Amino acid sequence: MNAVVAPTAQAPATAPLPWLGIVAVLIGAIATTLTSRLTSIGLSDVRGAVSAGFDEGAWIPTAFAASQMFIGPLAIFLGRAFSPRRVLLVGCVAYGVAEFLIPFAPDLRSLLVLQCVAGLGSGTFIPLTASFILLSLPRTLWPWGLAAYAMNIILGLNVASSLEGWYVEHVQWAWIFWQNTLVAIPMLFLYWFGLRRIPIDWDYLRGGDFRGMVTGAIGFTLIYIALDQGDRLDWFSSTFIVGVLAAGIMAIGLFFLHETTLPAPSVDFGLLIRRNVLLCILLVLCTRFLVTSSNTLVANFLIQVRGLRPLEVGNALLWVALPQLIIAPTVAWLLNRIDARFAIGVGFSIATAGFLLATGITSEWAEGDFKVALLLQAVGETLELTAVVYFFAHHVGPTDGITFGAIIQTARLFGGELGTSLLISFTRKAEQYHSNLIGQHVQGDSPLTEARINAYATAVGQLSQGTGTAEARGAGLVATAIRGQAYTLSILDGFLLASCVGTFAILIVLCLREPPAVATPPAVPPLPDPAAARRT
Repeated sequence: MNAVVAPTAQAPATAPLPWLGIVAVLIGAIATTLTSRLTSIGLSDVRGAVSAGFDEGAWIPTAFAASQMFIGPLAIFLGRAFSPRRVLLVGCVAYGVAEFLIPFAPDLRSLLVLQCVAGLGSGTFIPLTASFILLSLPRTLWPWGLAAYAMNIILGLNVASSLEGWYVEHVQWAWIFWQNTLVAIPMLFLYWFGLRRIPIDWDYLRGGDFRGMVTGAIGFTLIYIALDQGDRLDWFSSTFIVGVLAAGIMAIGLFFLHETTLPAPSVDFGLLIRRNVLLCILLVLCTRFLVTSSNTLVANFLIQVRGLRPLEVGNALLWVALPQLIIAPTVAWLLNRIDARFAIGVGFSIATAGFLLATGITSEWAEGDFKVALLLQAVGETLELTAVVYFFAHHVGPTDGITFGAIIQTARLFGGELGTSLLISFTRKAEQYHSNLIGQHVQGDSPLTEARINAYATAVGQLSQGTGTAEARGAGLVATAIRGQAYTLSILDGFLLASCVGTFAILIVLCLREPPAVATPPAVPPLPDPAAARRT
């Protein structure tokens, strides 16, 4: 593989309206997160539209998210070669068109293809967002851009339930996808007028390690698919999961080996051994786990135990989403005045306190009972995510843009998927354990059990017909109560698990040291003459 040739340093070209580009990439961040979450929440409606069963329909959100994982590392490489403007414009068009066509898909296969196209298009947004903020803003404005970046991710995750419920109840399920087309249209104009026009870097394209990046992208994608489908297929009991995991690990191993043999690798793994970098990656993973936990655990409890609809669930999650409009600017203001490590520690402490408060959950809790806990989690998660990325950025040098963008994208997606997979498996096992434990204390011939069944039978007796129906329904209600208590206890265990992860993150923060003195902010790549750029 040829070494990457550095372009000749000349006067940089500037975008006519650079703030439009910043707005565009931030909208792209929320659009990507919101689309992924909306697809998962509205999955039953989408499955019904294409007559897909549970197992087949489980691949609908996987197709979108796995495509994002695949294009993420490649987007950094392509953005360096073809310019972020070209990559984002193409991605925006592909995303908008695919999202518009998805509701018209005649069958599951067509829908999955369109989901992949939409994932490939939207997967270009977030990898370029963090690096674009660091390249386009002065250091004093980094906290503001990164706070908006964190706010958009958390906002997108937590407004999805409200939007999906409103679409299904008041218009139609197709708006789960059509809203993204409406978002893509202004994004296209923002990218067009707000991003710098940079000519294609043919030297980098010829010398860049495209094959290695594809190999790494395939490896990470295969592991992501295994994590996403693992719980449904019972993990290592499935030969498919074992095979996909093995293939993914081998591909990543080949990628690492290949990159170490290049004189000028596209991804500099030397960055990983710098002071604090591995700890920062762990903190990003912990942050994504906590964000996923606050969203997933509350939503699952309200749906499974309280029987609420997505729109009603969304009312509770708005206590995480809407305060972001106040929390994010406050966090940005603070980061210019306090040590980022202190902000990270305080953020994890507040979020952990919110999860510990939620361990007081009972089966009688409704959406209003989560308000204080969710508000604490909202404050802590925005503070910690913004501060972690901000602190991480101070370890990045002028040549580390590609590596930094790839790390942030991979950690963001893997952190969310690891959190979801672990929470689903953990709460499922916890529910089985508690259900068995409670069931051992509910004896069929016990006077207390008979009294409870008779009470239920009396309550429903006037609505029942036929001999023995009331007693059978009473026994069914007892079984339902047992399941509800077991599920509530499993959610409580999930909050405890999140608290442990938050505590572990606080211990990591105590190990952080000052950023290395040699670290400098990423430099804007040198560009050719503006007239030549316009001709291109």
